[in-house]
Amino acid sequence: MTTTKLYHENAYIKEFNANIIQASPLPNNRWAVILDRTAFYPESGGQPFDLGYIDDLAVIEVQEDGENVVHILEAEPITRSVQGRINWERRFDHMQQHSGQHILSGAFYSILKANTVGFHLGKESSQIDLDIEFLTPENLESVEIAANQVVIQAQAVHTHWLNQSNLQNFPLRKPPAKDFSEIRLVEIANFDYSACCGTHVANTGEIGCIKILSWERKKNGVRVDFVCGWRGLADYQQKNTILHQLASCLSLPIPNVLNGVEKQLQKLETTTKELALLKQELHRNLAVTLYQQGEVINHHKLIVHTLTDASPNEVNYIAKELSSNPYTIALIAGVNQEQTKVHLVFSASSDVALHMGQEVKKILPLLDGKGGGNEQSAQGGGSNIGELPAALTLARENIRKQL
Repeated sequence: MTTTKLYHENAYIKEFNANIIQASPLPNNRWAVILDRTAFYPESGGQPFDLGYIDDLAVIEVQEDGENVVHILEAEPITRSVQGRINWERRFDHMQQHSGQHILSGAFYSILKANTVGFHLGKESSQIDLDIEFLTPENLESVEIAANQVVIQAQAVHTHWLNQSNLQNFPLRKPPAKDFSEIRLVEIANFDYSACCGTHVANTGEIGCIKILSWERKKNGVRVDFVCGWRGLADYQQKNTILHQLASCLSLPIPNVLNGVEKQLQKLETTTKELALLKQELHRNLAVTLYQQGEVINHHKLIVHTLTDASPNEVNYIAKELSSNPYTIALIAGVNQEQTKVHLVFSASSDVALHMGQEVKKILPLLDGKGGGNEQSAQGGGSNIGELPAALTLARENIRKQL
């Protein structure tokens, strides 16, 4: 006995009665249940499975097994006669997205002769893969307008079961595989004819809208990201709210927001460059001060210093500035803003007969860190910031003994 697929007969069935023809235990106390009839759509053709309840048990997954539909439940059903209830909000959303995909794919084909070679119905947006190398803003606008014209026209959506003999009566956008005995056709009157097993709206007007969000190159084609129906409204509401907030922050009317943002970015770029120059001058002056205060050991200068809220580049810059002086060794540490990591740079002038890579490795175990380098320069890092003073003291003593 096989499962009667009510979702193919009527995608708008929300509740139904059925009998269990098989129930099998699964790991994690779940059960696989096969019904004699079901309105739960299984995962297939790029469309996710339905959710809902069988009696009071949540349906957490639905899969096809040959001609049967398997419902994965959170526990064992108590009775053999059950009632199924579809999560209608989720189902209708999938219907809007899937029907919208047919129209969008049809528009891409009619305008650009681009075939859809893949479809994924996602949780927040959906994607189609096209066998075309590039898209322009003008392409996207033309396709989007054409697709929404079909939505506005409120065209009827029909389904047909066809065989090899009568398939030729319909102008399919994409030929099906040749080895079939029966195929389900979704017809959007006067626009698109595609083989499909998914659930669809009865009228294109129910889709509401089709909005292309973005596109990207993917292997030898492109991937188009889009939303339909209520998702399109939610996307508009979110972006409209952000735009109003941005306009308020800039004290500008909405049509002037883009120009205002561009001006702010230009100011930010100028300020960032000025700040970088000031920080460089500050670090240069700090290096001079540290050099003057450095410890003198047998004609060598040894400088040990810790920078707070410093980036690795800043630590490296100061260490290099110091070691540009003759007979100078700089042991500079920097702690990041989150106070979770320490960055070390040990740098020595070329006339110092020590190996900085070896010196930094001697203290890294204290910091739970790693690193290395050559005679003149070495870097390392670690997460045990509490041991940084002890680690630098050890490094200082090790170098003192060698000088």
